[in-house]
Amino acid sequence: MTTTIVSIGGVTSAGGTTALDTGAVATLVTNSAPTFVVTWSKTLASTIDVGDIAKATDSGSTTYEYLITAISGTQYTLIQKVGGGLNQDPATICAVVDEYGDCSTIASFSFYRAFSTITLFEAMIDDASPIYWGGSDDVVGECHKDSVFTDSRVYFDNKQSLASVKLTVNSDDRHDGTAGSGVIIRPTAGSGHNNGIIDVDIDNFIMEWIEIDLSSLDAQNTNKAVLLRGTNDDNIIRNNIIHDKGGNPGNTGPFAIHVLAAGATSDNLYILNNIIYSFIETSSDSTAAILAVLWQGGLYIYNNTIYKFTSQGSKFAIGIRFGNDTDNVSYIKNNIVAGLSNGPRAYWKNAAGSTANVANNLSDDTTGATYNAEDMAQSLNDSSALIGKTAAQIDFVNTVGGSEDLHLNTVSVCREAGVSLGTTNEVNIDINGVDRAIVAETWDIGAHQASAKGGSVGKAFIMFLDT
Repeated sequence: MTTTIVSIGGVTSAGGTTALDTGAVATLVTNSAPTFVVTWSKTLASTIDVGDIAKATDSGSTTYEYLITAISGTQYTLIQKVGGGLNQDPATICAVVDEYGDCSTIASFSFYRAFSTITLFEAMIDDASPIYWGGSDDVVGECHKDSVFTDSRVYFDNKQSLASVKLTVNSDDRHDGTAGSGVIIRPTAGSGHNNGIIDVDIDNFIMEWIEIDLSSLDAQNTNKAVLLRGTNDDNIIRNNIIHDKGGNPGNTGPFAIHVLAAGATSDNLYILNNIIYSFIETSSDSTAAILAVLWQGGLYIYNNTIYKFTSQGSKFAIGIRFGNDTDNVSYIKNNIVAGLSNGPRAYWKNAAGSTANVANNLSDDTTGATYNAEDMAQSLNDSSALIGKTAAQIDFVNTVGGSEDLHLNTVSVCREAGVSLGTTNEVNIDINGVDRAIVAETWDIGAHQASAKGGSVGKAFIMFLDT
């Protein structure tokens, strides 16, 4: 399969007025139309990256667009996507013709992100005749931290014949595990009740390295950050930060990640290495960090950090709820659930007939015995669990509202208390981009790998290769 990367940022080729840079082609290195390798007449801005669009207009007002597919030193690989017969040598686009009909000025190119919003990226995923990728490609939408995204609902409901869709972040712009440090979705309008900010009804979808900040929606009816709506086989939700939904969103309380449908018994779903915090309901409803109770296939919930969920009235504050179907097998390992208020249920296995494989989870002293990490409501009696731990024992760096930092501090009981989970679907990559399989003698519980072989852990810049 062909993998096509396209950029998503604050400037765009579709009506954009602010370019990342401009420049003319200096040399044509190779010509294998519609693919060209060129050098430029100047050093281009370092913000230009693979997935961006190079755009030029000729003297006859024909616009040509080229997708940047590789950058090696001063050489850029371009694939023509718009204009003419898709065989236009970018070094010969003429901007001005003299009185004799000869070209007097070669066109200058302007460089843009392929899409200005995640919504526009999703619209081309829906398109049966997409411009920038082939019909069976693995498509990667790579977000850049040009500005805060304000998309209120992005609904991935049709991927045509695409092999897979990934919504990710450029490696230079990834967060460091704290809010405000990377690519942010901070909606300015509500998504509509029981819709997700990221709403998914396709198979083979990945969302990673995104921060969803719901703090501006307390007065809105938005109640779900990530909604997996129906057909979600091989969906992976990993390394995201989801936080700060308060108020009364309507007749269903606020959920961070909600798996709404059952899927097939052969389907698999992965929720890995996310930090989720501060969901506070104010009018007689439950809150939940990960609600996957209906899923009937394989469910893998690994190394998530969940903190500060508050329900209201007679309802429940839920960390992780799963396992209603007898065909379901849930794997719940290395998670932290802490800071629940009013009806706290840290881990809730819904039905005795489902199968759970649990290990090395933590619940704090806000959760009673029935729904703690050891018992999980169905008497699983997990002797590897850590239960009844205080905030001081968990030892987050900072839990002050508005400046939370849920990395593990130096004396945390979560350090070296986890179980190794291998490398499938990059479960080994923590919230900082650190590879636990390389640095860790023993895995920590939660999204952050604080301990390491022989010293502290720094951020590792890695390339994700899906398996």
